[in-house]
Amino acid sequence: MSSWLNRYLEQPETAEPWQEAAGEAFYCVIDQVRHPNVLASLYQLCNPVEISSLFQNTPFGELHEVSPFWVRVEMESAAAAELAELCRINRSGILLTASADPVEVLAHARRLLRMHSETYGDSLARYYDPTFWCALALTVPAHDLHGPWERVFTPPANSGDPSWRIWNRGEVTGEQVGDGAYPIKLEDKTLAAADDLRWWYWLRAHEAETAGRMPNEQLPLVLDNLRLLVEHGIDEGRHWERLLPHLSLRSLREHPGYMHVLRSRMPAFEKVQRLEV
Repeated sequence: MSSWLNRYLEQPETAEPWQEAAGEAFYCVIDQVRHPNVLASLYQLCNPVEISSLFQNTPFGELHEVSPFWVRVEMESAAAAELAELCRINRSGILLTASADPVEVLAHARRLLRMHSETYGDSLARYYDPTFWCALALTVPAHDLHGPWERVFTPPANSGDPSWRIWNRGEVTGEQVGDGAYPIKLEDKTLAAADDLRWWYWLRAHEAETAGRMPNEQLPLVLDNLRLLVEHGIDEGRHWERLLPHLSLRSLREHPGYMHVLRSRMPAFEKVQRLEV
């Protein structure tokens, strides 16, 4: 298993992130692209919430129609639990807590939208996608990433799994990070970690962690087989789903019959039919 997945699986967990605030304000960043009807759902929450367009007053302001929403709820509000459920739908968002001034907390959320990599230059960073947040948290210094945020919670991949991963800022020592630390500089390892975690989220969306049908020990084999399928033109989720029961049984790379099918010029759907047998 990759070191990134090992470290991810070692993160502390909680089934009720809204109970972890400990006197801090509770926030959410939720992506309307992944959850198109979320704004209507937000207005239907049991308690009022403050909603802002995250892209407003940023270099991405012209994309306001697809902007994520920044949501603030009162401490101990019953709406916090409902907000968490909205984030779980289709991996739509992250939760966080902070004790700093709400203006500063939102300013940091907007500051994180632009990151820099040697490969892609400055670009929009969809850090509110739980897979990318996890990759950032595993590879970027926590103080830079969290800023004034105390802790961030990323949702489980499957509705059958109750536990959210917790990402703590840790103790802040020395001088506060200044604006010169931004945009955050991304290394190749962040993109590699994000790739591993996207696979993990897809897999666990179909096989819950708590179901026990696919223990963590089988993940390296399954993920290697999934990557092999993509290498040979089987790159659609509907095809992976059909083959998933077979991917934990053996390495496809070591099976001459399977490799003969994969290397053939057959269309993807026909390869899947042959591999299912």
